Amino acid sequence: MAFVDALAELIEKHFGGTKVPATVTLEVTKALDEEDRKALFVVLAPDVVDLHGDTYTAVEVEKACDNYNSHCNVAYLFHQVETEEAKAVQSFISPADFKLDNGVEVTKGTWLQWWHFPETEVGEALWQGVKSGDINGVSIGAMANVEELE
Repeated sequence: MAFVDALAELIEKHFGGTKVPATVTLEVTKALDEEDRKALFVVLAPDVVDLHGDTYTAVEVEKACDNYNSHCNVAYLFHQVETEEAKAVQSFISPADFKLDNGVEVTKGTWLQWWHFPETEVGEALWQGVKSGDINGVSIGAMANVEELE
């Protein structure tokens, strides 16, 4: 069973499905720095529908980033296990629009994180997962009160 399939099965078993319609797609944005074993991920982009069908204003994205930087700044593997085998070394809001080396456009107000993967057994496995695309993003892992808008 592929890593991604096993992860999906684990999430489905323990957390149930998601309310996202099957037609929702989202481009994953990341850039790699092979030499330093770092990956740049988009955490949240303002006014873009996420995988759960939610959107966030630029103000809310910045508040979430500030909260993470002030109070969290830890990694949980797949929302389950706290680890030092992946570490957010930078977490910030993009001050301007720009393009990544792969041509993906990042808009002003987007929350970005650089993650480092150490040269340990687990760090190496995670790094290989990032490079192969099996690990292709990060999550805010937040709980929220949902308000349906009409």
